Amino acid sequence: MVNDYDIIILGAGTTAFAGARLAAAAGKKVLLIEQSHIGGTCVNWGCIPSKTLIHKAEMYYAARKGMRWGLNLHAGAPDCGTLMPLKEAAVSTIRTNHYQHELDNTAGMTMVRGHGRFVSSREIQIDRDLFRASQILIATGGKPRSVALPGLDQINHLNSYSAMHLPCFPESITILGGGVIALEMGQMFARFGTRVTILERGPRLLAEFDARLTEQFKQMLQRDGVEIFCNIVAERVEKVGDKTCLYALIDGAEVAFVAERLMLAVGTEPATNSIGLKEIGVATDPAGFITVDSQLRTSVPGIWAAGDVTGPPMVAPNGAREAQIAVRNMLYPQAGHTIDHRFSPMAVFVDPEFATVGLTHDQAEAHGYRVVTTYLQLDRIPKAHVMGEMIGGVLLTAERGSGKVLGVQMLCPRAADIIHEAALAVRFELTVTDLATTVHVYPSISDGLRQAALLNAGEQGLL
Repeated sequence: MVNDYDIIILGAGTTAFAGARLAAAAGKKVLLIEQSHIGGTCVNWGCIPSKTLIHKAEMYYAARKGMRWGLNLHAGAPDCGTLMPLKEAAVSTIRTNHYQHELDNTAGMTMVRGHGRFVSSREIQIDRDLFRASQILIATGGKPRSVALPGLDQINHLNSYSAMHLPCFPESITILGGGVIALEMGQMFARFGTRVTILERGPRLLAEFDARLTEQFKQMLQRDGVEIFCNIVAERVEKVGDKTCLYALIDGAEVAFVAERLMLAVGTEPATNSIGLKEIGVATDPAGFITVDSQLRTSVPGIWAAGDVTGPPMVAPNGAREAQIAVRNMLYPQAGHTIDHRFSPMAVFVDPEFATVGLTHDQAEAHGYRVVTTYLQLDRIPKAHVMGEMIGGVLLTAERGSGKVLGVQMLCPRAADIIHEAALAVRFELTVTDLATTVHVYPSISDGLRQAALLNAGEQGLL
């Protein structure tokens, strides 16, 4: 028996729901296919559980940090018996009250569970059932990438998924990787009392951010007891008693890193195993991510892809927006909707937070711009002194002459919220003069963006 739909979406996470919601509102009969939990990575293994623990770690740390200002609060050991169920409750509540509720109450939207596989460019099979649509969106997302390390298959190692389901925090952990997940999880573990070692194969942490910001954050982590090693080459892993030992080369010398647990945070790979892409001719890049054009179309007519399955930027809101663009192009083929991720902000939920939007200095020059980049250290912002937080700063890149804001990077408290002002400036081509002459609340960390713009405008003689 063949089941016919207008649009089929492989996946039922943030990206998939954004597309399904739009299609159903247009009166289309939409089928979501999900082999795991509704809500996808962000709800079940990513954003919600990780940010819940990160937020509680920040509270726990703040109780101890306050002693420097005469706030004599004493933090006892974290109660995992209370904390972990509350984290699971947050996941369950969002999964049920948001995603399942929307699915149950949206006309035209249906979901089936199982592993879907293309048998043709218009048909997907789940066990013995066949589902057909003239338009299909692949939104299967990504999954934690592993590495080929001798001995790894003999070790009960962690990744960003399994680390979210530990009964409590380990005594010690070695984290292989120095990107977003490694830093978010590493700081969280350290603040709950775990001895943390971060190993990065590259020359520095968070390569997408300016070294003036990442170096400050690295020093702060080290001050708080996190060990960090860069330019390492992981060689092998073995079990030593009840510990895990990772052997790595540092400057040609072999060093053994011993901890209770080993966690891999080495990136994301597309979740496309056994869904039949090769058989129907959907093109992928060397890393396996689906290749799409500016309108999110794959190499096969009638099939679109969006979200982590297409590669960077692998951030849930970006995937959702991509799905909306893809579905709009399904509904209105002549419209030619596209997306420009220069306007998409991104944040790293450490404390203080990193955030970025637009082009860096080097990227702007590569695009042919003549640019001016100004840097404002956080201690120039009065609110930082109020808060007692001096780690961080604001970088602003603008076009020389016009003053058009091209990009902003920040390391500061609440950067994930403040960056949206910069995102609007980049998207709507505001200038540093526009930002510098806009009244900001005083004292506030967001006033740092105004000050950075004022510096930039002054350097260019625009004020």
